[in-house]
Amino acid sequence: MSGGGESSEDSLRVYGRASRRRRREWVEAIERVIRVPLADVVRENALVHLPPAAATRLRLVHPAWARRMSSPLFAVAHAAASRRISGVFVPSAGFLPFDEDDTVPSPSLFFVPASSDLVVLSSSHGVACCFSPADDAYAVCNPATASWTAVPSPPHRSWPRPAIVVLFDTSAYNFRGDYTLVCPFESAPGSGAYCFQVFTSGAGSWWVTDAMTPAEGLVAASGVAAGGTAWWRTSIGTAVGYNPVTGSVELVIYPGDSDQWEIGSAAGRLHCAVCDGRDVVVFRLHEHGIWEEATRVAVAEILQPSQPEPARAAASAEIVASQQPAPSHEHALAEDESSDESDTDEDEEEDEGSRAVVAAANAPLRLDDGVRLLGFQGVEVEVVVLAGRRLVAFDPRTRRRRDVAVPDEVDARWDGAEYAAHTNTLALVAPTILAPEPPADQEVASS
Repeated sequence: MSGGGESSEDSLRVYGRASRRRRREWVEAIERVIRVPLADVVRENALVHLPPAAATRLRLVHPAWARRMSSPLFAVAHAAASRRISGVFVPSAGFLPFDEDDTVPSPSLFFVPASSDLVVLSSSHGVACCFSPADDAYAVCNPATASWTAVPSPPHRSWPRPAIVVLFDTSAYNFRGDYTLVCPFESAPGSGAYCFQVFTSGAGSWWVTDAMTPAEGLVAASGVAAGGTAWWRTSIGTAVGYNPVTGSVELVIYPGDSDQWEIGSAAGRLHCAVCDGRDVVVFRLHEHGIWEEATRVAVAEILQPSQPEPARAAASAEIVASQQPAPSHEHALAEDESSDESDTDEDEEEDEGSRAVVAAANAPLRLDDGVRLLGFQGVEVEVVVLAGRRLVAFDPRTRRRRDVAVPDEVDARWDGAEYAAHTNTLALVAPTILAPEPPADQEVASS
């Protein structure tokens, strides 16, 4: 018995020493963190989450910050960090940012040589593919860093707008900034059957895959990257995806019965925004083509800041008036005696006009009232709509909206059908090294 008691006491002493040692190590770790200068904490943990324009300005803070942000490791981490959509590339105007501090040095991408305005075809994690119609030339670039590389034309052309989607690898080992381009093309004019051609920066050449899928009415500008798969929507209510790593094709039916729908990417998964009367419903794609409702938001809430200033002033005046105490009978009689009929008529007309403006501004809005859905990308779902000359990105989780006005140089007939969603990062862009000849096991189509 005594031996057993001594054994228990020994175990308790050992446990106590281990517990004290763990507490001491924990306290020392906390002290080490506390002693770390705030500048070092910001450099190691906060800079990677800043927009590229803001991060670049902070290079001047200290040489250590400049070294940190000049490292390829930082560029890889910045491209992989969670962030939301920065803006949209639109014809004639170039890049329209939702935030003033999340812009690019050249909204029209003047650093890419071209004899005509460039068309941004698609973008993924800050890497964009652009096209010069006049030169029939392609380039892959990072608009935030003005780095670019030329890309050969795909062997099979798709006109008038190539349906190329950029797939960018954000893994920790992509130090070169390698990327993949996927471009569908119709196997025969009017057949509605599409094949896929793929270009990788590592191989330096295009090749045609064996995959084929029905995709009648494929919308070239709808392309989006989601989880290593390139997706497009069609005009017949389907979405088509191709994964160049697995060589697999996916075909899903969109979840709704409205003509107003767009696909987007959030957290690496395909999403679909659908018009449902006065609401926008966003669905998330699961395995086996199953859609799950992710969020629902009213169009009126998305466009709330678009209420005209006179209407907001009139509404505020009505609220203030409703909170004031009712005037006394004697005071009301005195006011009636001091006012004439003309003033009373004018007041009544102004009241009726104000009520009419407020009623018009607060009227329920629908997506068919001149409002169009656009695609989106980022770590979180953001509903992007075009309302007149106003682009709005609405976050259903935080209820925050960001908007930008479409400039006058954009054609008034632009209805949001041609665009490219973009997220700014400091991602590297691998230089294109053209292959001397195609790999033996891959078919390369001739022009």
